[in-house]
Amino acid sequence: MTGIEDRLRDALAAKADTVRDDGTPRVLPGPAARWSGARWWAPAAVAAAIVVVVAATVVATRAVAPPVPAVRPTPSPGGFAPPIGQVWPGAVHEIPTTAPGGRAFKPDVFVSDRVVVGRGLTRNVPDSIYAYHVDDRRFTRIVPIARGMYMDNNPVVFGDGYLAWSAIRDRSMEIWAVPVGGGVPRRLASVTAPISSDNEIFGAQDLAVADGMAVWSAADGGVYRVRLRSKGGEWTQVLGTKGFHLVQWPWAGWPRNEWGMDHPVVRPMEHLKNVVTGETRDATPPPGRTSWDDCGVTWCLNSVEAWRRDGTGRRAFPGWARGTLSSGRFVMLDQRDAAGRGAAAVHDIATGRTGLLFTTPTRKGDKPSPTLHWQDGMIWYQTGRGTQVVVDLARAAR
Repeated sequence: MTGIEDRLRDALAAKADTVRDDGTPRVLPGPAARWSGARWWAPAAVAAAIVVVVAATVVATRAVAPPVPAVRPTPSPGGFAPPIGQVWPGAVHEIPTTAPGGRAFKPDVFVSDRVVVGRGLTRNVPDSIYAYHVDDRRFTRIVPIARGMYMDNNPVVFGDGYLAWSAIRDRSMEIWAVPVGGGVPRRLASVTAPISSDNEIFGAQDLAVADGMAVWSAADGGVYRVRLRSKGGEWTQVLGTKGFHLVQWPWAGWPRNEWGMDHPVVRPMEHLKNVVTGETRDATPPPGRTSWDDCGVTWCLNSVEAWRRDGTGRRAFPGWARGTLSSGRFVMLDQRDAAGRGAAAVHDIATGRTGLLFTTPTRKGDKPSPTLHWQDGMIWYQTGRGTQVVVDLARAAR
């Protein structure tokens, strides 16, 4: 059986579990919207109650537009979730969209419960890294970005008191780091960047800071690391990681759901390896499932439910899941109420809690919803009032 057939079979089985055929024809919505960004993708093959199957592909950089379902899901139990600020009040903040000097501020990572770090952009080009203090409502510039350095679409990351980022320069991929309190940034590594057939240069994938190192994956596979105090050029590839991609240090996995593939990988991250100890873990689907949309260290999921990597702990979503896991346990949901109105929500698989972000258009004339940026550790979207809402998923997980 082909991968597509596996996905369609699972989609039909999943829908049969959640929908009772009452004989009423279902209406397909308009085309699914693209999710903004680049570099990762998550395919979804789903089925309507009257044997209508639609396959949808969405694209993002861990930055996504509001979810639009490939088919109309059944109403979420109890209607919409409560507002996210009520569910995780300490994790939700409204901050400015503009940094000093009129720069656009693009949030990247929380370095504490009250401080978010991001990039200041002039004409859409990052030229500085700033910290925003949510209590004092003030910006502090941490470091300017050197001229000639193109920061790729991957966010700035934080760990062990350091900020790190990847950049492209002279057809090389570079890893840079600076103490979170400021200082002189240091180039830790410069690696020949993979180049696609259409001459696109690939930066680092899944960059993280852990155990005193910057760690990342190459676009074509392999896990690399370099000491934060390296003088440059001392990076190494971790032995035995060819073809693997970082999931959550020290775990790496394959196969990867690659952006732009002709056919979706039906069992992404099926195989995990601890690159420090050598321990391996393979995913086991629950009875009746043969594929999934994403799989992390602990949880796997499709569009309607999640389960533990060993196939246990199966649990249904209060809505329709879109995209991939964030922070290993959060997923974005499309919800519908009994009147057919739509909303975007965040669901924590580990606790079962769900928070509503905003309503989404379901009828002609509905107001467009904002673009939702979805990345590890954080989600954010602009409100249209000169502010943006940022959600600290690490705080929500506590």
